[in-house]
Amino acid sequence: MKVVCVVDSISDLNKKVLTIKNHFGNDILFIVKAPLVPIFQTFGYNISAVYDKNLAKIIHLTLLRTNVDDLIVYYTSLKIDLNLLSSFIKKIGNKEKIVELMPKYNAFERFCLKSYNIYVKAMFKNIDSLASPKLQFLPSTYVSNLLESHFGNKLFEMPKNLVRVCQTEEKEINKTAKIKAKFGKSDLIFLIIAMCLTLAFIVTLGFVKLNYILILLFIMSYLIDIFIYILLKCKSYFDDRFLK
Repeated sequence: MKVVCVVDSISDLNKKVLTIKNHFGNDILFIVKAPLVPIFQTFGYNISAVYDKNLAKIIHLTLLRTNVDDLIVYYTSLKIDLNLLSSFIKKIGNKEKIVELMPKYNAFERFCLKSYNIYVKAMFKNIDSLASPKLQFLPSTYVSNLLESHFGNKLFEMPKNLVRVCQTEEKEINKTAKIKAKFGKSDLIFLIIAMCLTLAFIVTLGFVKLNYILILLFIMSYLIDIFIYILLKCKSYFDDRFLK
């Protein structure tokens, strides 16, 4: 079994790496986030590859240089404990099925993710499994299929008979298992357009007598702004989960 260890955090790094070694063996490929390389090198581990914003591609190219094997994917930003790994290993069993860590989402997150998956379905004819990308077991046959397409596809939903889901009640694990939506270009564009529309509306009030056509025009403009924002936010979240 091979381990792809994505180093996106150095918090408790030695402890996490030792825990992974004790449970999954020493065949580890360290894929390190570029800003962390100088600090990571002080730990004495060998770097297999460095990534910036193209993680899935870097993992894909790195795996192409190695023999295909059963694969564990682990991100060091995910908090782990013995209970989680024991449960995860039990789910792996005979190594025939994909094993995913599924975070527990609150009601607001579930609502947002439903909208997000409408976007994913429309764009890619499949939906996001919503499993954490930070801990997965991928059988060798599935790894072979991924390497013939794109490694990032590992997060698309698979038939339920091919997947086993692992969950935990530990709040910190659930928290670190999620990919958080970040403030980015989509948020900035939305705010700028909304501010411009609001300013235009205020100016219009001072110089033009409002009628239903103008009101309808502003309402439609706000709705278009919100729609574009949602699309950009969904794209950004997809990129963060599947590619970055």
